Amino acid sequence: MMAVLLTLAILSILVIVHEWGHYIVSKKIGVAVEEFSIGLGPTLYTNQGKETLFSIRALPIGGFCRLRGEAEDTEEQASFDSKDPTAFVNRTKLERFLILLAGSGMNFIFGIICLTILGIYKDRALVSGVQYGLTVAVHIVVTTFQGLAMLITGTAGLNDVAGPIGMVQLVSEVTTYGWPNTVFFMALLSINLGILNLFPFPALDGGQILIIAIEKIIGKDLPQDKVGYINLIGMLLLLSLAVLVAINDIRRMMG
Repeated sequence: MMAVLLTLAILSILVIVHEWGHYIVSKKIGVAVEEFSIGLGPTLYTNQGKETLFSIRALPIGGFCRLRGEAEDTEEQASFDSKDPTAFVNRTKLERFLILLAGSGMNFIFGIICLTILGIYKDRALVSGVQYGLTVAVHIVVTTFQGLAMLITGTAGLNDVAGPIGMVQLVSEVTTYGWPNTVFFMALLSINLGILNLFPFPALDGGQILIIAIEKIIGKDLPQDKVGYINLIGMLLLLSLAVLVAINDIRRMMG
């Protein structure tokens, strides 16, 4: 049970860090953030700020940052006020790109900070700690891309990917070796989350960035209702993949 709680805590921290990146850059650019939530599901607590509703929800499995004009419902996207300057869909392509990039960017920064803390703890020096953090972060990025390449080329399969059950087992093992290993694991997951969110797949930040790039190339915006349907299909595919990975976890446990 403790391993499950620690896994939820780690994943929630990383998702909140990711959404906080979207929040900060959105506010800086002038896009209205309608809600920033810690957790998902039924609302337990709310605090209405000047513009943003801050909420805590019942399920400690992440969070979200809901921007004005970034509706999940395709009909709402299609009917949104095209003149509202605080809406995400009405900002320039560069501004939307920066907002989308900010989530992964914050994951990278968080990962580097975690690694730097480990470097300082190890060498008792700030400069060498920062150097350690940057060096290891680059190594993690390279290794992650190598792993993705192996999946794409078929060198590795879904059986080599850990799902939620496998994640709990990893956390259980890592935490037994002390807090430095736990912090390193958080850094590894944070950087991986940042990379995977930039993957050009519908429903991910990278998929939306790809749509912006396509719009730039063709010289016009894609219909928002079509973009909504594309993201919906992408979300369904991601959920299907998550189910397959979870099934593989169960098979490994039973095997």
